[in-house]
Amino acid sequence: MGAESFIQPIFSSLIYICVLVLATFAITLIFKTSSTTNFAQGTVAAFGCYIASHFLLSYGWNIWACLAMGILFGIACGLFIDLVIFRNGRSVNLVGKQIITMGIVSLFGNIIPMLFNYLDAPDMPAFLEGSITLPIGSGVFISYHTLISMGLTLVIIVGLFLLLRFSKWGLGVRTTSSNEYVAQMMGVNTYVITAVSWALAGGLGALAAVMFVGENGVMASPFFMTEFQVNAFLAGILGGFGTFFGPIVAAIAIPLFRVLLGYLVMIDGFEFITQWDMVIIYVVVMILIYIMPNGIFGKKEQVKV
Repeated sequence: MGAESFIQPIFSSLIYICVLVLATFAITLIFKTSSTTNFAQGTVAAFGCYIASHFLLSYGWNIWACLAMGILFGIACGLFIDLVIFRNGRSVNLVGKQIITMGIVSLFGNIIPMLFNYLDAPDMPAFLEGSITLPIGSGVFISYHTLISMGLTLVIIVGLFLLLRFSKWGLGVRTTSSNEYVAQMMGVNTYVITAVSWALAGGLGALAAVMFVGENGVMASPFFMTEFQVNAFLAGILGGFGTFFGPIVAAIAIPLFRVLLGYLVMIDGFEFITQWDMVIIYVVVMILIYIMPNGIFGKKEQVKV
């Protein structure tokens, strides 16, 4: 059994990590600025990917132009949700906001089949075809698409963290996430902060969807990004929604832990493990959350009287 049996699964999971990191950051950003969990993130991302595929099929644009259109549509969806829906329902409680996002899931999930014959939707091409064979083993390789996706993800996440730390927008996000009403009293335009956050989340979702389809060619349902949305929530809870970096660390750790579970297939009696890997991960996360209710990196909020 060569080195490729141990190393290749890690390289194969890199695209999943990139997509999950972008999805997790988007959901965390919405949670911290709008105080709600966005259940519509997956369908918004899928919608943006279908828009990109439409320009690919109907107009023959290259992948980068199609990606740009998908991202722009994701941004427009994010702005629509905040400006038209949430802006008119700011007095709705947190549970009500979550129900609204669940309604958006149903709305977009039914609009996509009306606009696109999604069963015949074209596979999005890779950013760049081909792969590199690494001098580790005969079967160890990484695709150019994965390398480009990793580069994009790294640049975007580092850039967003720098903006959060050093820009006025980042200060506004941190202030709004701490207390929206106090932020307004301090002169922070929380309406702009939340609008930009929803727009960024929509754009990141569309980018993540195109990344995933470009590597795996899976776009046979309006809900193909639901798995990433669920695991992004899982990463946020595990890492702690009280921080930005905690959910990102968890978004990297969860797929790697899944790969480690896959190694057990090589042991006699553990051939079934791939059918139960996510169940095992959910159980482990439940145990960790029971021990650390605020997440691994989260902090307990101190309420001042």
